[in-house]
Amino acid sequence: MKKIILAFLVFLYLPTKAQTAQIEIPETYELSNIILALTDYGVADEWEVQKKTEYYKEVIAYFEPVKNHPLLDSVNYSREKWADYLSFRTDAVAFSFDESGKLSRRFEFYANKGHNPFDKNLDLINDFILKSGFREFYKEHRELYNRVTNNYEDYNFVKQTMVFLKTNIADDSTRDNNKIYKIILSPLVYRMNCHRELGNNLVADFPSASENFINGVKTDENIDARLNSNHGIFTEKDHEYINPITTKYLELVTANFNPKFWDQDSGYTDFNSFNEYMTWAVYDLFLDAHFSERSQELSTYWNYQNASRGFIAQNLFSGKVKELYKKNKGQKFENIYKPLLKWTKKVEKTISLPTLLNIDTQNFVKADVNNIKLDFSEEMNTELPIGLEIREFKDGRATGNKIFTQLVNFKWSKDKKQLNFKIETDYEEFALIFNWYGIDKPLISKKGIFLKPLSYIQLKK
Repeated sequence: MKKIILAFLVFLYLPTKAQTAQIEIPETYELSNIILALTDYGVADEWEVQKKTEYYKEVIAYFEPVKNHPLLDSVNYSREKWADYLSFRTDAVAFSFDESGKLSRRFEFYANKGHNPFDKNLDLINDFILKSGFREFYKEHRELYNRVTNNYEDYNFVKQTMVFLKTNIADDSTRDNNKIYKIILSPLVYRMNCHRELGNNLVADFPSASENFINGVKTDENIDARLNSNHGIFTEKDHEYINPITTKYLELVTANFNPKFWDQDSGYTDFNSFNEYMTWAVYDLFLDAHFSERSQELSTYWNYQNASRGFIAQNLFSGKVKELYKKNKGQKFENIYKPLLKWTKKVEKTISLPTLLNIDTQNFVKADVNNIKLDFSEEMNTELPIGLEIREFKDGRATGNKIFTQLVNFKWSKDKKQLNFKIETDYEEFALIFNWYGIDKPLISKKGIFLKPLSYIQLKK
């Protein structure tokens, strides 16, 4: 029976010739996301659920009559119970409705080993379906779901992603990869990107979908938003190509890449930290290949993001990968592993994250805007331009007003650890923010590593 079900699933999920992925919003997956959106955690947390859409408003209004259903208390997970939250959300794809309209498991898939919250709450889920009118809601929104799935591939540059990975990154084991690839969506998913094997020869990504995309905004003018959305897909999918190469060179990776130097509490361990560095570095190569006019700026923003996750030398690592990739042009990507790992071994003991010193981040300190001083934990690169954000505050609260600018009049101390500069601003109370999204000229140490992302000082005239 299991073989029959698997054969049926393989047939069902075969991609069409026009697509590089099977893109869908399964009924049971949308069910799990609606349930999670209705919980106290789903309502209160600002990141889990995409709330800036008309669709979200319709969900809240339609399911108001069942807001006190006992299921919502049972699955009210928190950030501390993230494994259960993720499992409840994704494991739903392994279920389907039988002839009587009840859910039952159709194949074995568990996003996190040892967690099966969807199975445990199945009786309550079936009761919720019956009392909420969920299936009618899903049918009424098919037009929206079809628009999302039909436009997703083009909006998110999925074809370009797949061609780039297969042409430039794949090794012998993945170049002719015949695995069925699915992208499973919900208009309610905001911050999640997850890559999982659903079964033999069947892999899936569970990404988020941007607010603009769900609302139907698709123009060439919002290219950055589209690429930001693509980043989630790309950096999950390319694990499928990078990880096998790392496994092939695992002994070399383990001997030459020590996470204790490269990683500050990212949650990734051993060679998994290396793989995360590598997958984000490969995304920079993709930007160079297809979006060269935007690649440097967008790569900088993503390097900030990954450094804030604990991968403190992402910009340094990505720069080396880019250098070796260009030297290796036309050859197998895996050829860069040996010289890359020789380099990581050489530099890793010198890696340190530069930070701001003697800064009060709790209070707005009175300062002369013509004579601002920053002290750093180590020598900085004094030959580069410096960008910053000036964010307005009033009575300690951000007003939403901000400007991005570049320092014009600045001077470094002889030891290259102190920066003296002046700014012009009409804001009476403000924060100066360095190395974050919107700032394309980062502060970098002499060793070539970005200043800790989102470093800031709070000042007032």
